[in-house]
Amino acid sequence: MGPWSLWSSPAAIVVFVVAVVALVVVVIVGPREEFEYVPSAFEKEWTEQTRMGQICKLALQQKAQAALWLNYSKAVFKPVVDQPARDPTPQEAEVLSYFLDKDKRRHWIEPLSGVARNPHSVCPNTGGVDKFDIQYLVLDSYCGIPGPKPRVKLFDMGCTTNWNWKNPQYDFQNVDYRKGVGLGPSIPLFFNMYRDRCMEFDDIYGWEARNLNQNEWWFPLPDHIRERTRFYNIPVNETPCRLTTEGVFAEKGSFLHMLPYAAKPEDFVVVKMDIDGGPELAIMEALARYPELSSLVDEIFFEYHFWFDGGNFGWGQVDPQRNVDTALDLMRRLRLAGIRSHFWI
Repeated sequence: MGPWSLWSSPAAIVVFVVAVVALVVVVIVGPREEFEYVPSAFEKEWTEQTRMGQICKLALQQKAQAALWLNYSKAVFKPVVDQPARDPTPQEAEVLSYFLDKDKRRHWIEPLSGVARNPHSVCPNTGGVDKFDIQYLVLDSYCGIPGPKPRVKLFDMGCTTNWNWKNPQYDFQNVDYRKGVGLGPSIPLFFNMYRDRCMEFDDIYGWEARNLNQNEWWFPLPDHIRERTRFYNIPVNETPCRLTTEGVFAEKGSFLHMLPYAAKPEDFVVVKMDIDGGPELAIMEALARYPELSSLVDEIFFEYHFWFDGGNFGWGQVDPQRNVDTALDLMRRLRLAGIRSHFWI
């Protein structure tokens, strides 16, 4: 086993730390297939030292590098349907992070940043981009890959409705997903994003704690999508974080308890997590800590509600112990567990 590899072995879970030319690589033996995660120098500026109190300072310093990231992410964000994304230029590639799977192909992903959204938004003098712009994301694609696609599943916790009340002509199957919609519907965004990448969802699971009108929720969905959709208009039920991280999960209504019943390692599983005040951290920590769970998840979109150096995103009072450093640490651990993890808005 070379120092860059992450190997699969259901029989044991062993962690090694290997230093290679000043780069620390965490090697995990668990049930996921062989892979390697390579963070860019841009990302390591955020993760290799404490950044609490320095978010906007570093974001401004990285403005030019972030422009290279965004030049690529925007170019491939709304792809030509059924066509693979272009490769990044050498300059763009230096800023991007990537996964290297058993196919030995680089699967690009945006670098982790403490801005936790578009790096040219929020902070003064960094670009003035709308904070709901999601074109900073770099998603994987199955277009151009030979053979049958895997079964693709979406688990959306905090899905709200399926209808954009601001647009009376709203069409579930024809959504411009280049901008997030705040409190608006997320399932249609993800459905269109992944369909355009040759990964249309075979199964959709949605949770929303707020009591919604069932007729209004289901109305935008055509029948061929309804038949693959499950909607739970109840809160996600998990044990407190202390118990969850010890592997003690709720027996009913738990995403963590349901996941092994609903997904297989060969599926492509997408998780979106945005449940303000709910058990989101308990779920994310369990996925980061337990290979038998992380091996069932391929991509995560997580709005981490953390103390943004005093900034206000409408999250209410946030414990300063949940800060940019704890947020980056969790997202980094999820990536090291093999999950394509993205900050969501």
